Amino acid sequence: MSAKSFSNEALLLRVAAGDRTAFRDLYAATSSRLYAICLALLKDRARAEEAMQESFVRIWERANAYDEAKGAALAWMSVVTRRIALNDLRRRDDAHDSLDGDALFEIAADLPEYDPIGKGRLMECLNKLEAERRKWVLLAYVHGYSHEELARRFERPLGTMKSALFRGLADLRKCIS
Repeated sequence: MSAKSFSNEALLLRVAAGDRTAFRDLYAATSSRLYAICLALLKDRARAEEAMQESFVRIWERANAYDEAKGAALAWMSVVTRRIALNDLRRRDDAHDSLDGDALFEIAADLPEYDPIGKGRLMECLNKLEAERRKWVLLAYVHGYSHEELARRFERPLGTMKSALFRGLADLRKCIS
């Protein structure tokens, strides 16, 4: 059977059961999209290829963590891939330069289409946040930075960072509703 015979969700569920054929089909169906995420973040083909390879290893190992009820398989795989690429940036200590300013907003624009409120509305609400708070929210909730990492990176007390993120999410919820 070809990759077109099954949805990404069905393939990922089969991968969770150890089906190597499903993994091959899932790779064929999603690798170009996941590679694009790696390349956008890392801006280097060799690093992007390594990150994508590591992402698929992680997807194979953790496919059983995917919950179809929580969203699309490609969205889950994109989160795994973004975290791998971001970890690569952190290890190389160039995250601050690569993930600053407008680049963060552009990456957020690349969010999956499955969100229930609509990507356009989300982008509109993100744009209404104060620039620094928007950066922190995106780094935390799109890119997976912990509150502690953000507090260290931006030299803010942990409590201040947690409060700022809480207020940022509250502002987003208010805007979206």
